[in-house]
Amino acid sequence: MNPWHKRADEFIREPSEFFPLVSPQPIEKFFHKEPERLFDRLVIVAGSPGSGKTTLARLLELRTLAAAQDFKGNPEVRDLLASLAKAHVLEDLSPAVLALRLPAGGQLRSIWELPYDLRLRHRLLRSMIQAKAVLGWLRSLEDVGVNLEGVRISTTSHAEAAREAVSADDVAGFRERARVTERAIFKLTSALVAPPQDSLGDLLSGAAYDPFAIIEAIEIPADWRGSVLRLKPMVIVDDAHDLHPLQLEDVDLWLRDREIKVARWILTRADSLNLHELRRVLRDEENSAPGTKPGRDRIRILLQDSAARSRGTFRTIAEDVAKRYLQPLAVLNRRASLNLKSLLNKSNPAYLNETDLKTLRADNVRVAEESGVSVEQIAAMEANYPPETPYDVRLGITQILLHRELRRTPQRSLFGAAQEEESSQELPRVQRDVIVGAELQLLHRFGRPFYFGFERLADAANENIEQFVTLASVLVDQLETQAIRGKPVTLDAKQQHKAITEHATDLIAQWDFPYAPQVRKLVEYIASRCIDLTLRPNAPLSDGANAFGVLLSDLTGLDHTDEFARVLHYALAYQALVLIEPYDCKGKTWALLELGGVAIIANGLTQSRGGFAEGTFAQLKTALEELA
Repeated sequence: MNPWHKRADEFIREPSEFFPLVSPQPIEKFFHKEPERLFDRLVIVAGSPGSGKTTLARLLELRTLAAAQDFKGNPEVRDLLASLAKAHVLEDLSPAVLALRLPAGGQLRSIWELPYDLRLRHRLLRSMIQAKAVLGWLRSLEDVGVNLEGVRISTTSHAEAAREAVSADDVAGFRERARVTERAIFKLTSALVAPPQDSLGDLLSGAAYDPFAIIEAIEIPADWRGSVLRLKPMVIVDDAHDLHPLQLEDVDLWLRDREIKVARWILTRADSLNLHELRRVLRDEENSAPGTKPGRDRIRILLQDSAARSRGTFRTIAEDVAKRYLQPLAVLNRRASLNLKSLLNKSNPAYLNETDLKTLRADNVRVAEESGVSVEQIAAMEANYPPETPYDVRLGITQILLHRELRRTPQRSLFGAAQEEESSQELPRVQRDVIVGAELQLLHRFGRPFYFGFERLADAANENIEQFVTLASVLVDQLETQAIRGKPVTLDAKQQHKAITEHATDLIAQWDFPYAPQVRKLVEYIASRCIDLTLRPNAPLSDGANAFGVLLSDLTGLDHTDEFARVLHYALAYQALVLIEPYDCKGKTWALLELGGVAIIANGLTQSRGGFAEGTFAQLKTALEELA
């Protein structure tokens, strides 16, 4: 089992294996604010593939939660259990919710293909979701050893007729009523030729089913855990993007009903939201439908990089995930630390060779002569560099500052005659972004490694755990090979940089989502504009650019039916680009299309936010046409 090459939820079946691989920080972050609101109204969780949607759903399943007691006192799982308890998912290490993960494809999607009135198809879908939920809840209870004969279905008061309609007084009858509904709808979807709508008759009466309207809780007898447990029933519609858009719209509207006491989540890819809705979610704004209020009837949560990212938090998450994913690799366990951060960070930078240094020094002498800067003035300038700055980077910084001096007018010169009265003043310390800018210029000009060390690896993940694991997998493979061959378990800066940049280029070539060829062209054009700014001798943006900026009015006025809008939509949904809006700069309000972490690495650009190439959507459209 190698979790670096296959998603954990695809090969792990036992909770005993699943719990240790789940990092507690993302779970705590998800539930950190008013967790009770996540169980009393509709919650839509959207994100790109690998953002953690399915892992979150599997964690809430009864089979997983029932295993929590087995990890009592386990230090590796303690924080995760505490996060689940704080969110009221666990109570005294016993489950407090009865969640069913219901994939939206297959039978649910096939209802759309029936040749019936739209309203009838929506009714059939609602009934099928409820029937599958009830059957799934009871099956989950059986799987963990609960005796169904003692289970009691708790419903809302004054619901005698509705309770009788779903046979809630008897668990066996309750299950059979759900089976009748599922069977009736299945006959329709599986028929070679669906019967005409006007001939359905009794079949429709069997499909009329609405237990969500009355169910409040499911009570478990004391013989399972020593005391009676009152579980909150929950349905998680996973991969909801597999539904037809009109199906998803109706399910969304239906599950917003505050009278429904069942907890309900919809998990979907970000591309199921149109560009307008995606922008709202990215800005943490809610869009209300007639008869609903934002935040009151529905909560939308986006599990992907946005303007409000926190790199420090994600680095901690990535470090914890790496530690957990390294544990199954026996070879590394025997030979090295389980801390990927320490394995990558103990590598020293790869410095330029003497030939390249000679070229760099000669360039600095030439530019200094052109700008009239003396050796003494250069020495004074270099005295303000951080003392730990490598020699080749110091030369690169000096070259940037000399080119900046060369572009100044005599009146504003830092080193000319007009500066005599300021010569005694202390020069400002060189900022970190200028140092990074020098490193990037040395990367492009001489091939000096830049993307090495754990922090830059984690920053490239766009706060997506699967993307982090995918990028790190090539480094883990090489470390594992080193261990197998009996060599030191370490990778130098050159090895790390080469492996991760080549892997990033391959990942872009492998994009296969809708409009992927056009998105690649869009990324290529934006990257070329950013590289041009980054490599200008005077580094006007210090560490360069990694985004394309358009006026916010340009984005607001974009026709969402235009093909370019669809290309942009999928680029954002799959994190080829990250939208930052509004962004105030130079007295104007912009929208930034920032390259995703993989594209940044593939093109040798800064990972810092803020530097951008100015332009318009018209330029992007023209570029797509020219690159076609």
